Amino acid sequence: MKILVTGPCGFVGARIMHMTAGAIASPSLRNMDESAVRQIVESVQPELIVHTAAVSDISACDRDPEASRRANVLLPCWLVKTGVKCVIFSSDQVYSACKGDGPYAEGEVCPGNLYARQKLEMEEKTLAINPDTVLLRATWMYDMPIYGLRNRGNFLMNMLTRSENAFSATQHRAVTYVREVAAWIPQAAQLPGGAYNYGSENDLTALKTAQWLKDRLRLPVRLSDTGQQHHLWMDCAKAKAGGIHFENTVGGLEKCIRDYCL
Repeated sequence: MKILVTGPCGFVGARIMHMTAGAIASPSLRNMDESAVRQIVESVQPELIVHTAAVSDISACDRDPEASRRANVLLPCWLVKTGVKCVIFSSDQVYSACKGDGPYAEGEVCPGNLYARQKLEMEEKTLAINPDTVLLRATWMYDMPIYGLRNRGNFLMNMLTRSENAFSATQHRAVTYVREVAAWIPQAAQLPGGAYNYGSENDLTALKTAQWLKDRLRLPVRLSDTGQQHHLWMDCAKAKAGGIHFENTVGGLEKCIRDYCL
């Protein structure tokens, strides 16, 4: 299958390019209009588009909401309008203002910041254009660096490189090994259209997850509590019913530790 991957040098896109047969790197779509985006798709003639590119920095979205809406809402809509089936990355941030304890199923959304509201708007608009669109609500992801590419700040690298880290002692939030995220993309492409919680589940608080990793690797990092109360805790039963089975957070970390001989 010929698969066009946007953001091919990004944190998720680079792993998808490396691990997915038939993946073709899209040029940067950052400054393209709808017509130019369509021309790219028509020149490649993919059977599937995997859209990973986004403005995911919450502060950056707040500073320039027009630019972030173009990237996070309009661009995905343009891709879906080409008629090619799209698998588009969304975010667990759509649950960022939920009041319950969780874990949250796909229908329980309550976005608590501009980035999350844009992601939810994107989901609604792309599904309205093409109900076959698959939307993957990803957790915070981690990995070791890939040679030659920047490795954005992530849970694992923060724990390995910082002398101090702060995580919530009450917040439930999963973190997911990004290589698992990439490995399940072919199966995700077979899902019926709709939104899916996509990543590891976790019944530990963020601080307990960090403490587990500290103990497991005997890291000299100091841990403290951020005091954050809200949860970003997803119920992934819908994706499991579609054949996608991630390791839980601790299991994913163990897999990463083995992969890199940490």
